[in-house]
Amino acid sequence: MTETRNLTFLDNLVPKVTADDYTIKVTQTPSGGDIPDGTKFELAQELTVTGLRLRAETNEIHGVYPPAGTAGRFAQYLPHVALERRGVPWERKIASNDDGTTPWLGILLFAPGELPHDPKALGATEDGTAESLLLSEGNDVSLPDFTTVSALTAEEKQQTIATIQVPKAVFTRITPTSAELPLLAHIRTPLGTEQDDTARRKAEYAYVLANRLPDPLGGRYVAHLVSFEGHKALLDDPTKVKDHVRLVSLHHWSFVSAPVEAGAAYTELRANLTRGPVRPHLLQHPGPDGYGNVLDDYTKHIRYLIGTGHVALGHVRAARAGDYAFYRGPLTPYPVARVTHHDRWWEAVEDSFGVKSLGHHTAWALGRGLALADQEFADALARAVDVRHAVVRNLVQIVGGRRAVAAELDRSTLDRPLTDPVGELLPPPERLRLPFEEAFAGAAVDGFGADGTENARALDRVLAGEPPQFHAHAVLAGAEVTGLADDEEEPGIELIPMVRAGDLTFPAATPSATETMAELMDDPRVLRRFAAHVLGHTAQGASAAGGEEAVSADAGGTANPPTAPVAEPTLTSFLNGLRLLKRVPFDHLVPDAKALPPESMRWFRVDPDWLDALVHGALWAGICGSHDEGTVKELVSAYLAASPPTPKSGLLIRSRLVADYPEFGVEPSKEQVLGPGLDSPKVLRRAALSPDILLVLFDGVPKEVHITEPDQGLHLGVATYGGAEKLTLRALKRVGEKAVGDEVPDNGGAKHVPVVFRANSRVLDLKGAGNLLGAVWAALGVYKPSGRAALSPGEFGLQLVRSPEKAVLRPPAALHGDQYDEEARP
Repeated sequence: MTETRNLTFLDNLVPKVTADDYTIKVTQTPSGGDIPDGTKFELAQELTVTGLRLRAETNEIHGVYPPAGTAGRFAQYLPHVALERRGVPWERKIASNDDGTTPWLGILLFAPGELPHDPKALGATEDGTAESLLLSEGNDVSLPDFTTVSALTAEEKQQTIATIQVPKAVFTRITPTSAELPLLAHIRTPLGTEQDDTARRKAEYAYVLANRLPDPLGGRYVAHLVSFEGHKALLDDPTKVKDHVRLVSLHHWSFVSAPVEAGAAYTELRANLTRGPVRPHLLQHPGPDGYGNVLDDYTKHIRYLIGTGHVALGHVRAARAGDYAFYRGPLTPYPVARVTHHDRWWEAVEDSFGVKSLGHHTAWALGRGLALADQEFADALARAVDVRHAVVRNLVQIVGGRRAVAAELDRSTLDRPLTDPVGELLPPPERLRLPFEEAFAGAAVDGFGADGTENARALDRVLAGEPPQFHAHAVLAGAEVTGLADDEEEPGIELIPMVRAGDLTFPAATPSATETMAELMDDPRVLRRFAAHVLGHTAQGASAAGGEEAVSADAGGTANPPTAPVAEPTLTSFLNGLRLLKRVPFDHLVPDAKALPPESMRWFRVDPDWLDALVHGALWAGICGSHDEGTVKELVSAYLAASPPTPKSGLLIRSRLVADYPEFGVEPSKEQVLGPGLDSPKVLRRAALSPDILLVLFDGVPKEVHITEPDQGLHLGVATYGGAEKLTLRALKRVGEKAVGDEVPDNGGAKHVPVVFRANSRVLDLKGAGNLLGAVWAALGVYKPSGRAALSPGEFGLQLVRSPEKAVLRPPAALHGDQYDEEARP
């Protein structure tokens, strides 16, 4: 989601009174009456306006860029510092005769070897008192000229300060002139200028920029926020500099700028993704070289398989030399037709041409292997299968015990209506009728027991893994024996003997319990509900232990935990990960590296049956005995019925873009190509599979995908266009639909101006021979205000804004549609 905010650039904030010494004089000249002529009363009050001068505390610095101690691709960004107080750059004059619009601060960027006392650009400074460092003039060091600014006070002389000594050659090459300094500081405000000043004061920050970019070859740099107070003459005429210049360093930080190789800028890397002879950038695997010299039906079929994403495996069949088996992973260049899920549907079979496609069988085998390799999942699956036996035994204690009681009462001829849904659960219906209504129909997985009787809810808790003794009374509370004569009383039932009769571990267990165990072990209705509990698809939670009272309290509305005691959330989380292709080896996704060459992008659709086979294989790992298969099948059915995450399409990007710009954006549009009325497609998964390969999965097929340059925050700098570093021009006044700050149009794109540097340096030539400011002003044309002849500091800052680049990609038409006829021929 993109957030839009307004940001205003202000030129400066010159205070009415700058930091200096002042004298306020009040003169009163009374007259009239007996007051002698010339009577005058005078009063003088001296005061000092102070401010930041010799050192900056950490609370004065809002932030710096590049961040201190970091490494990154910073060669096209101007280092800057944001100051907490918006007026700091102008609260002191660089010289007493200045009009106050020239900042007294600036940022100088140094590379290793440029500062004698900091040869490795780590941030070393010369520290001492201001008196010893700034007032003890040496023959070879130029110091601040305090005759042009206010002198140091006695207190300031004793302050400990940090300084740097800059060689004359370096000072001459990199420092801005006093005319350029105003362009390197401005204020940014997210509030309108009509806002209350108190609110603005909290939201506005002053920014001071360097005038030098790091070298594209990379290296370590140290940035110093320095004071130019008393150095105006040296800035305007560097020939006056002695061997070195001593500058006060108010704040400093170092960083490493990574190399920028030719053509490796973001714009170039992004553009490479859609270049090349391959169209329309689908994930298709090249076939074996020289295959298919004879264009018969078999060869056409093989070419069709290759064209639809299959890759030929080197399995030569004895019956025909040169024949291949084929594999296709989950990523396909076209939509695929669904496969009917019959028993063991994933197994490879030969088509009418005698060709085997191993894709789904490979997915099943991979899922099984991944499940067994994951200890947590394997343990959870084994627990679920084992608990199934315990749950059935618990159910037998009630159902089998009830049958035993019925046998003792000799009610073998009693009738129970077959329309009773419980009859689908309990074995032969001639015993007793338990009126559970529609509660155990199981049609709505989460609604079981919600509208049924207390009996049904209690029975469901037994299936959820709770001990039967807690719920036997509730299960049997509404039971009644049918077939009694009108004058015959219903026989009483003792709960404890009945439960013992159904307990297979108890010596008093009856043959009825053993028969019930065998009948319920593979009953699909029991397994289906148990599977729903295991996967956490039910709202039934655990009730409090404590026998009948606990059951009654629970039936009365006690809040239940969200999952059943038998729930294994590890199963669902692991399977969801598989469906998002987590843990799937890359060679199963792209079996032929030629399908994804370096510096390329490929679209694909996702085969849902491949994902289903992966899930089947993972859960099939839980089968250890003949009775386990029914449980696993119901787990598979319950999981797939719950609409698990299923990506429909996606992108694979193999590029240095992934490593160099790991935060670049991939955002689908709100519209899908599959038809109107569908939900907006979302990114289900974004993962770097290797340093240079990115996988993005969508839950739909977006009409467009927006690739955006990573948002580094609002930083200032240049960008590469056509192999040259340039500024992107932005409108300074509204012209038609173009508002202030919009990119100036030029031949269907944005208008750019080449960056001009001082000779043999990366220092912006703002007002020198190159006159970058003049070139920008001229190129703005009608998009600049009239009545002026040059950019203001805020306007220049606006031209330096590096807004993230946004490219719109549209999936090829081959990716559209819900299905693709596998039997069609190209």
